Amino acid sequence: MPVGERPALGLTTKLLYGVGAMGGSVKGRLSQFLLFFYQVLNGVPPLWISAALSVSLLIDALWDPVVGQLSDNTRTPWGRRHPYIYGAAPPAALCFVLLFMPPHGSPAQMALWMFVFIVGTRLFDSLNEIPASALMPELTQNYDERTTVQSYRYLFGNVIGGLVGTALAFVVFLRATKTEHFGQYNRAGYLPFAITSALIGLAVVYITALATQRFIPYMHQPPRQRASIWTLIKVMASALGNRNFAAIAISGLIFGIAVGIAGGLGVYFSTFVFQLGSPELAVVGFSLVPASLIGVVLAPIIGRVLDKKRACITVFFIAIASTTIPLGAWLLGLMPAGAPWVLPVIVLDNMATTALATTGFIIVSSMIADVVDDNQVRSGRRSEGLLYAAESLLRKVTTSFAALIPGVVLTIVHFPSHVRPGHVDPAILHNLVVLYLPTYTVLTLCSTSMLFLYRINRGQHLRTLETLGEAAAAAETVEEELGMAEPIVTRSA
Repeated sequence: MPVGERPALGLTTKLLYGVGAMGGSVKGRLSQFLLFFYQVLNGVPPLWISAALSVSLLIDALWDPVVGQLSDNTRTPWGRRHPYIYGAAPPAALCFVLLFMPPHGSPAQMALWMFVFIVGTRLFDSLNEIPASALMPELTQNYDERTTVQSYRYLFGNVIGGLVGTALAFVVFLRATKTEHFGQYNRAGYLPFAITSALIGLAVVYITALATQRFIPYMHQPPRQRASIWTLIKVMASALGNRNFAAIAISGLIFGIAVGIAGGLGVYFSTFVFQLGSPELAVVGFSLVPASLIGVVLAPIIGRVLDKKRACITVFFIAIASTTIPLGAWLLGLMPAGAPWVLPVIVLDNMATTALATTGFIIVSSMIADVVDDNQVRSGRRSEGLLYAAESLLRKVTTSFAALIPGVVLTIVHFPSHVRPGHVDPAILHNLVVLYLPTYTVLTLCSTSMLFLYRINRGQHLRTLETLGEAAAAAETVEEELGMAEPIVTRSA
């Protein structure tokens, strides 16, 4: 047991814990161009790229619960989580850089290169991100403070990370020039962008690890469990048997499909449907910063006023309606490329969607932390890492299959390689949007609807903490009694 009082979880620690989310956001800004980079700029068939992304996500999904189980059962002077956070960051950074250094060879060679290093990037990122996420329920048990802590994660992930990523993309490395309005065609900018992003990711991970290291002696230390496949299956089955966890996990599973589709095709819509160059994309990207900040501020407030479940369902449904506006208007002929109102409409719509979605995602992350306590009461185990990994596994499994869809859709509509904005057959673009928009909308509606099955509210969470407190007090009493009895046995011997 640690000596002395547990340090307060002050503002500085919350901010520095939040900093760790910034690296993924900055790298994610560049990763959005991965399909574009390999297909449009390097001529790799889109189906090959999507297949490689799909398999890499499936491998990553199966890896997540292994990481969760490992970190839950690790015992070192640096705690359960920190050894992985420190150790995984450097190889993750290296793999990300190599991902944007394809060899000058055939499309097959470039596709294989991409596959190897996207797998490496995902595996090492998970080895860092799962333990880092699992720290949050141990940093605080307070129902509302958990939402606040997650708000700081989103502050750095969505707001500051989004600001830095957008600036690096469209102001520094993929910026417009006098001869090239579409900076996303600047092939030479991708590698320095990757190096810079990787270094930022490495730095912020270590900042978070160092800031939370002093809490290690005060974190939960459950008995060591044998890390077997059977144990892993039993714990995951227990988690999925928890109605509250199942509601979030299935919601994430469906949403993972939507994310896989949107992530692959988003850059095609901005570049070819609306013909936005680097200056316009910079405006869109920077506008998301205040929008995300609004979500960060609103999440704790709305979570307290409406309670978590009602709050996130409300904002998600409004966000879904907002998401359909630009492409829906384009199909109706109201948003033709080059029209002066296109950019303002996209900016305002993206700001509204981002503010609402950020609010909802923060609250959902806080809800998962509450499930950790609920599951401990039901199962007798406290497995933060495995619960976060189980939710991530289900989401990534579906995202892995969904990652195939952009390549399949681009192949179905016969989208060409080495093509410029304004030179794509309008029928191809129309078919692309018609295939995408209703699919994405239905999936997100189904995902949000699953949250109606979630049952934990403020009152139930307080009762859960009382039960855990009573169990901890009883266990401490037993330990004290055994400690007092031990010397008597020794003397009689």
